Amino acid sequence: MFNQIKKSDILKISLILLVLISSVLFLYRPHFKINFGGGDNLEWYEEAKERDTLTKIFDFQYYSGRYGPSSYFNPVQLVIWRYMTTNYGQRSYPYHFLCILIHLINVVLVFFILNNFIKNKFFSFSATLSFAIYYLNFKTIGWIAATITTGLTAFFLLSTFLLFLKYFQTKNRLLYFLSLLTFLIGTFAKETVVFVAPILLTYYLTTQRKKIFKFIKTDLIFLPYLVLSLPIILITSTRLSSSALINNWGGFNFGIHMFYRFIDFLIYLITVIPVSFNIQITITMFILISFPILIYYGIKDKNLLFLAICLFLLILIYIYSNFRDIYNLGRYLYLPSVAWFGLLYYIVSNIKNLKIKILSSFCLINYTIILNLFLILTKG
Repeated sequence: MFNQIKKSDILKISLILLVLISSVLFLYRPHFKINFGGGDNLEWYEEAKERDTLTKIFDFQYYSGRYGPSSYFNPVQLVIWRYMTTNYGQRSYPYHFLCILIHLINVVLVFFILNNFIKNKFFSFSATLSFAIYYLNFKTIGWIAATITTGLTAFFLLSTFLLFLKYFQTKNRLLYFLSLLTFLIGTFAKETVVFVAPILLTYYLTTQRKKIFKFIKTDLIFLPYLVLSLPIILITSTRLSSSALINNWGGFNFGIHMFYRFIDFLIYLITVIPVSFNIQITITMFILISFPILIYYGIKDKNLLFLAICLFLLILIYIYSNFRDIYNLGRYLYLPSVAWFGLLYYIVSNIKNLKIKILSSFCLINYTIILNLFLILTKG
């Protein structure tokens, strides 16, 4: 019986992954027609052409003057760009193939992560499909530089978390060490990967740690992540001669501004497209009411609490140092959309009343899947 169940699960998962991959490949076909273009794409291309040796790529003091590639130390990205520029020049097709491949891998990772929280494969599939075809993610994947940056950040963050999660389930130390290795490499792909540490800590505290208020041996599991994050933190701090946080904001005004930024990010995540001020106010009131309720029920349901806090943390990753208009920063909702769709489908999957559950599922599928399909097919 156990083997039959296991084979049945493997078949279901294989079919789900086939549908997810096929959906992305079909819907994302228009991206192959997008030209290489200028802007960030050209900056990274020229940076990769200039830094033509591994010594130059891994020189953390190298500064070319190009704002995007030279502001931070991201050698893993540069290795990828160097390979692409050397072999494909500015032919756009291979770059878009790479971008869609990165997204597909992230889609698979998202499914396996959410399937650990949502104990229903239909809802896990629906949440993952929502992430896969989310209109803002669709737009992000069409932008080569944004995908290589944001997509790689997501890959390393999601991989680190999934391996960490599987370690707690299996107690296999190899998975733990692979999680550490993925984390270390990820920090040199994009410095924001260090923010996976508070997500891991949140998962541990909310779902794994016993309710005792004293130090226990398993708490040391986070120490290697902190140690491995030090190199990129030190390198990044030396490269940034001044901070936007220090130059532009401070004290109480900074706190108020960050609250507005958080709400703006969350509103755009929810509405997908720019909306009127009245709708923004309505959604803001809904958010302010909903979060305390989520925390209240999260005290009883640890998975719900983790997903709610995870959404909060994933948004904070991108508002701490970027003060541009959110409607020009849709790529920064790529990771928050994972927690957003996971949270929504987790809530619906746990509704006890069957009629309410069916109605809620119908509404949610229309909002997260049908709406985004419509936007992709009409707006492109």
